[in-house]
Order: sequence, then C-alpha cells, then structure tokens
Amino acid sequence: MPNLLAVQRTGRVRPVGRDGLVRRVLAVLAAGVTLAATPLASAHAAPAATVLPPLPGGTFGVAFGIDDNGVVVGYAGNAAGQMHAVRWSADGRRVKDLGTLPGDVESVAYTVWEDGTIVGMSAGPDEVEDAVKWTRYGAVRLPGLPGATDTRAYGINEHGTAVGISSTPAGVHRPVKWSPRGKVVELATLPGDPAGGVGGINDHGVSVGYSGTPGGVLTSLRWAADGRPTVLAPLPGDDSSHASWINNKGVAVGHSFVAGDQPLIRPLRWEADGTPTVLELPPGDTGGSSWAINDAGYSTGYTHSPGGQAHAVRWAPDGTVTKLGVLGAGAAEGYQINAQGDVAGYTTSGDGATLAALWKD
Repeated sequence: MPNLLAVQRTGRVRPVGRDGLVRRVLAVLAAGVTLAATPLASAHAAPAATVLPPLPGGTFGVAFGIDDNGVVVGYAGNAAGQMHAVRWSADGRRVKDLGTLPGDVESVAYTVWEDGTIVGMSAGPDEVEDAVKWTRYGAVRLPGLPGATDTRAYGINEHGTAVGISSTPAGVHRPVKWSPRGKVVELATLPGDPAGGVGGINDHGVSVGYSGTPGGVLTSLRWAADGRPTVLAPLPGDDSSHASWINNKGVAVGHSFVAGDQPLIRPLRWEADGTPTVLELPPGDTGGSSWAINDAGYSTGYTHSPGGQAHAVRWAPDGTVTKLGVLGAGAAEGYQINAQGDVAGYTTSGDGATLAALWKD
C-alpha cells in the first residue's frame, strides 16, 4: 500500500518534513492519546484514533503504511530533529528506529507487508535518495536507473515485488518495478511523456501510477504484470488524474483534476473495468484525494475545505464519506488502510505539531 506526504501538483510525492513542513517547534505528546472523533451524519461511524509516539527526544511523525496485522510504518523525528523510518507495534505503544543506509542521515518507510518486509527511501547529507527494502536482516539498497538522483520504493506485494520511482540524471521521475531479488525494470509511460511514477501494486502484479507531460498533464496508468500499460480515464471534464493504489480486485483510487496552477482536485475510484467514479465529499469541502483502498472496497485519503485545510477521511464501498477524528484544528490525512479498515496517517495538534496517527474502529 503506498504513499504520501505532501503531493505536489506535478504528481510527485514527497514525504512531509524534508521541505520544512514539520521543521518547527513541536509539542511532545505522550503515546496513546485518544483523539475526539467527528462523525458525519452517516451510517458509518468514525473510528477512534490514537497518536503514535515519536522516537526518544523527537517531536513529530507521520504514519504511511499499515499491514493486516496492524503494524504501522512511517517516519518519526529523532532527538537530532532528523526524519528516521520507524515501525510501530500493532498496539501503537512501541516505536522502533529502522535506521538508514550507511552514511545516510534520514529515511522514510512507506509500506509494510505481513512478513515484516518494509520499503521506503534513505537519504544522505547531499539529499540524494535511494530506495530501501528493510528485512529482518537489515536495510538493503534497491538499485535505481543509471545516473538516478532520486529513487524511492512506495509499495510491495506478497511476492516481494516492489514499485516506485527512479529519476533520470536530470531529475525527472520515471516509473520502476523491482523483482523480489531486487532487479530494477523501467515501466512504460505514454509516447512523448518524459515523467511517470508508480504508487501501488497488488498481489497479482498489477500496478498503478501516472504518466506526465512536460506541461504537467498527468494520465493515470494501470500496468499489467507483464508491464503493458492501460490508460485510466479522469473524471468527465478533467484532463488529468493520478492513480495511487490498487486492490486485489483491480479497483484503484486516486484523484482527478484539470492541469493548472491551482487545480480543483477531486477524489475518485476506478472500477475494475476502468470506469471512473467520483467519491463523496463532506459538506462544505471542495476537493481531495484517495490514497489507498482495501479488498473490501474501503478507501482513505483526505478532503479539503475551500481554504485548503485537509481532513482525514474514510470512504465506504458505496462511496459515502466519514471524517476521521483529529487532535486540533490543523490538517490531517489518511494514507493507507488495512483489511480491518484501520487507517494510518497524521493529525495536527492545536499548537501545530504534526503527529503520526492510527484510526481504528
């Protein structure tokens, strides 16, 4: 299950934190703080939420991935203020620093599989990023394309096949897939499109992501296990979309928009036959995106108010939406969702702290 972060309008995904989004004075919260739920008038009750602890001496964190055992991964600040990839126990009480590749200073974990395998990225002082796979034996670098300046692994399936991005020497992201043994293969984009990326892969080897033009128009793609791409259409009236995740039934989620400086981004779901369907927004919100979907058809992501304030949400299989609980008046997003409907993401405290969060029924 992959992704996010602060999504830039080019479709590029960057972890919250490196660009100073959480580099501020944050309040240290004790682990296990219960958040107030804010359910909508809906048949689906909002799940309870807890804050996941940072590393000792740290003050911030974001949770990205969650497996069906309830284990959560993401990053947390350490005593030096650096982002380090971490794994939280299923009860949310224990946090483990996964470390970095030798010589690196920061890292992020995006997805965890039930066997304990985790994928993400590790970065050195020069901010060059390498894709990483953590196993019980430690961190292993996943190779990038020749001359790549940034490589990240966002998702992994039960067979150990991983997907993500690797840049050209000029810094343009390209979609890639790694075999279980770590061999990297570049996936096709549309003819003439220089950019692309892959966010998620299911257990059948089918993956989704995007192909991008120099002008910022994005076309969602679904790659078959053999690498053949198929276009996923945006919502009617839009010219761009970004597919983030695909479940084992072939249903994908993401967002749709008209390319431009300040696009109106709408959350959507693609049915297995590729038909796009808009997802419901809470009253008063104007846009959003879905980052992940489980096999039961529940998905998570965010919606936002006209002013841009993000709200963590969960969509039911029928497309109806429920807001998730928050700690303060700040932003919140859900990133991945497991088979039980538990959601990993972040919330913001009243004094501006960005905190890893876990929402459970």
